[in-house]
Amino acid sequence: MSKYTAARGGRGGASDGTRLRRTRVSFAVLAALGMTLAGSVHAQSLEAQAATGAAAPTESTVINLINLLVKQGVLTKANASSLIAQAQAEAAQAKVASNSRAAAPAAAVVNAPTQPGDVAVPYVPQVVRDQIRDQVKQEVVAQAKAENWAQPNTFPDWVSRIKIDGDVRVRDEYHFYSPNNANDFTNFAAINQGGGFDINPNTNHTNLPTINSTENRNNLARYRARLGVTATLSDEFTAGIQLASGNDNGPVSTTATAGGGFAKKDIWLNKVYIRYQPTAWLNITAGRFDNPFFSSDLLFSNDLEMDGLAANFRHALPANPDVTLFGTLGIFPIQYTSDSFPSNSIQKSGNDTKWMLGAQVGAQWKINEQNRLKGALAYYDFQNMRGSLSSPCALYLGATSCSTDNEAPAFIQGGNTMIALRNIAQNPNLAPGMTPEPQLFGLAFNYRLFDVKAQWDTVVANRVKLRLDGEYVRNLAYNEDKAFSAASLPVNNYDSSSANVSQSDFKSGPNGFMAKATIGEPEPKHRGDWNFTIAYKYLQPDATLDAFTDPDFHLGGTNAKGYILGAAYAVARDTWLSARYLSAREVYGAPLSIDVLQLELNARF
Repeated sequence: MSKYTAARGGRGGASDGTRLRRTRVSFAVLAALGMTLAGSVHAQSLEAQAATGAAAPTESTVINLINLLVKQGVLTKANASSLIAQAQAEAAQAKVASNSRAAAPAAAVVNAPTQPGDVAVPYVPQVVRDQIRDQVKQEVVAQAKAENWAQPNTFPDWVSRIKIDGDVRVRDEYHFYSPNNANDFTNFAAINQGGGFDINPNTNHTNLPTINSTENRNNLARYRARLGVTATLSDEFTAGIQLASGNDNGPVSTTATAGGGFAKKDIWLNKVYIRYQPTAWLNITAGRFDNPFFSSDLLFSNDLEMDGLAANFRHALPANPDVTLFGTLGIFPIQYTSDSFPSNSIQKSGNDTKWMLGAQVGAQWKINEQNRLKGALAYYDFQNMRGSLSSPCALYLGATSCSTDNEAPAFIQGGNTMIALRNIAQNPNLAPGMTPEPQLFGLAFNYRLFDVKAQWDTVVANRVKLRLDGEYVRNLAYNEDKAFSAASLPVNNYDSSSANVSQSDFKSGPNGFMAKATIGEPEPKHRGDWNFTIAYKYLQPDATLDAFTDPDFHLGGTNAKGYILGAAYAVARDTWLSARYLSAREVYGAPLSIDVLQLELNARF
């Protein structure tokens, strides 16, 4: 029996393995034929339905093919029955789908075949194509966002929270001095920075340090560069830093002068702050930051950064949103006393930190689309600024400082009334009047400023913008009687000697004001923007601290009055040319007339 079976398998029968292989092949052939027939049936169905409306062929072709494979011995009846049942089921599903498509508008066939070999292309309506496109786009974009790929113009999260800004300015500057100027103006800043100057003419035959007042300075090539980074840490917190150029660490200017044998220039830390904004109408800033007050350069230079803590609020009135109230409170340390002063004494001085306390309240009113009015009242209290005469100081015994040396201001531009700080004891071993007197100088007055600032923006003839600015300041702490009753008599800012000054000869004052008109864009930004400005300033010697005023008008400080003319034109976006002519002279004292011309190219980013 086994041989017979083997012989049958060898001649015409099929073993289980062979039958299995044939079954696999038949399924593959059937699948290929089914796909071909399905494509043919689908194409014929589309053509027939489009041309004649006839029904699609039934599944009989597939069933006949299966029966043929059974007769060939490729399929068993059991497998064939299973395939036929599957074909019938798929045919039923296809019929249901065909009926559904028939219910919808049939796709038209563009350029129906007219010759053998032509292919019929069904027309897909635009609305269907739009739906397919939108669906595919949504799926692709969703996947791209989920997997963080193929997103144009995207960066890591921290990049979106960082903002970089800055500006560059190059300037050609000219200083013109009147030939009628006096030439003996004492440079008190140089005296203090040098640790004192012997003012006794019997022991020191050199002249006091003086400022230049007669020799012009032409073609001073100057520049300013600032680069800042601001980081948004959260919805409430922001941090920022800024680096800036500058000739020195003075507070009022970041302008540097070219030259110096092409030596590299200094870069300073100009800003460093953290800002907290708990609500939309309040922010609190700590560190070193821009002047938070609404003011002009009558009091504070435009480049001045303030160290300390400030809180700003700004809120529109609920009853009238066109009126916005604003205000600022701040505390700012100006100068600390060294914690080891005096350095060569076991008895140390107390804490005489110099502070500025500032408070301002104001309102902004949008009158209409062409008129806006803004005004504010401010009070600035500079504490511990006034100097005093020291206790007797025996420098001849080896002392290197006196008890009030720390009251000398850290920075002076010129104009404020000064007093001598050292009460130098005479050396009994020397002839009278032969003891050296290396003197330091401090401020003769305190400064408590009341300030009023107003600004009106309007449009002239419905075409040209016009801005009017005005400011008035008064030093409420100014008191001549108190100054002359002190142990150390005041020295006029224009007097080159430290000799006694009588009150009848003394001239100073606590008042200052500024008026300014700007025609055109106040801040040129777009190509073609322009403006013209004209301003007048008047600042008596002790109206405010000379340390923080504009360093260009009268080359800084107080005791100055005069006018300013300016023009600017934007040659490209955020790039503009400007020119300013500042003409100023003294309010009181010996003649000192200084004119300044500045030609600039500015850019910001």
